[in-house]
Amino acid sequence: MKARQKTSAGIVITRWLVVPLSVLSLGLLIVSNLVLQTRVVRNWFEHKLERRSGCEWNIGSLSWTPWTGIQMRDVTAELRNQEAGMTVRSLCRADVDVQVYWDALPKGMFEPREVRIRRGTIAIPMELLALLPGEEAPGKEPTASPEGSPEPGGEKSEVGPKPGGKKSGSQSARGREQDRPPAGRPFMVILDRCEIGVYSNKGKGKGGFALHNLRGELPLQGEDAPGWIECDGFTLGGRVLSGAWRNRVEWHRPFLRLAPTEFEWEGLSVRSEGSIRMRGTPRFLVKIEVPVGPMRMNRVPMALWSGMGVEAGRVHMRGSLRGTLTSLNSWRGDLEVEASGLGLTHAVWGDKVAFEHGKLTASMRGGTFQVIDGRLHSEQLSFLGNGMMVPDGRVRGVLRVVADHDRAAAITRFAVGAMLTGGWTRSWLVPLVTSDRHYRDLQLQGTLDRAVVDVGRKGEDMEVSQVWNRMIAFVKNETEETERGVVPTHQDQFLSQ
Repeated sequence: MKARQKTSAGIVITRWLVVPLSVLSLGLLIVSNLVLQTRVVRNWFEHKLERRSGCEWNIGSLSWTPWTGIQMRDVTAELRNQEAGMTVRSLCRADVDVQVYWDALPKGMFEPREVRIRRGTIAIPMELLALLPGEEAPGKEPTASPEGSPEPGGEKSEVGPKPGGKKSGSQSARGREQDRPPAGRPFMVILDRCEIGVYSNKGKGKGGFALHNLRGELPLQGEDAPGWIECDGFTLGGRVLSGAWRNRVEWHRPFLRLAPTEFEWEGLSVRSEGSIRMRGTPRFLVKIEVPVGPMRMNRVPMALWSGMGVEAGRVHMRGSLRGTLTSLNSWRGDLEVEASGLGLTHAVWGDKVAFEHGKLTASMRGGTFQVIDGRLHSEQLSFLGNGMMVPDGRVRGVLRVVADHDRAAAITRFAVGAMLTGGWTRSWLVPLVTSDRHYRDLQLQGTLDRAVVDVGRKGEDMEVSQVWNRMIAFVKNETEETERGVVPTHQDQFLSQ
């Protein structure tokens, strides 16, 4: 009897309480999502984003559920009207899912737990980088460092023994831990099939530098935690610079660190590490190094069409970049590359061009990238050059080619055969001081995506992209003829015409 009464009570409660509440909740969820789809509500969210970022936002669709959080679709960000002429592409375009801590909403606080960015595209014009504010006044916050340096506010170790050294060390460690900002609730950003690029507006949004199919899980708040990031490759000017890449990241508040990693790139062993401060001033530091050792590449990055392989008896590279992310004038970078016993060999022709040594010294100051000294030297052929690129994408440089008589004849044949000269010429180079040495200065100017170089026989300019394409076509044609057994035309035959 009692069991029947309990069953009847359960049915009554289910029929008159649970079911109506479920229907009511579902109805409220549907109505609230219909309200979120209205232009008024989406405008309110867009204005909130505009006040925080200074950009114009547009949200195509907005919805939510208690289980999946907030979904925003077709989210785009543009520069404000007064800066609209600066970019030909949207600054940002993505689908965004936001998971929040619901228990914080009744307290009037919005605490995100997870932000997932799907199919995101970030396109940054170099002209916008030029408008970033100047270097900030020195503050008390230390620069981000991936090494085990003291945290902000930590005491530096003093030279010499201290009484009770072990106790002092433990106290110092506790002091550094106490000086770290509070952990707060965990917060993570998840990247899913994203792309980040930097381009020049003068090049109509094409080319530039890009990271493709970027994916990762980045913890940005809470207790220390690991994460990861990877991409399918890097391109520069539409040409492949590097293949797939993956690295570990570590959240060690207030820094997000790129863990020290060693990976292979085209036969080179590369070490990299970095960090960025996520609270306060967003200072960052990136380091990269190729340890001293031999090198052998079966192909040249960004010039796979050439069929050339590279080897060196000794090569060493080191570089670093640091500064405040939002202050381009504070960026300071250095790059040094040295190599000796260099050799370039064509896979089909078998010809080898040897250089005794090579060197590249470059720097970045105040947003200006400068190649201070670049050279490849041998007794038969040498290249010497320098150049610079300013933040708005303009480039200027000069490359001097110095060759003996035989190499000068071969270079002339190449320039004429690839139709770089705009017609036949007896020599593309001119005597240096004596007739046994010839040279030519190639002047480069324009923008990163549309630069010209004076390769014509009378100094006529030609776009670098056009020079590149003609070189590719000529090398491929020569390679095919060699594989078919056709003897290439020699320089003497050109001169006799």
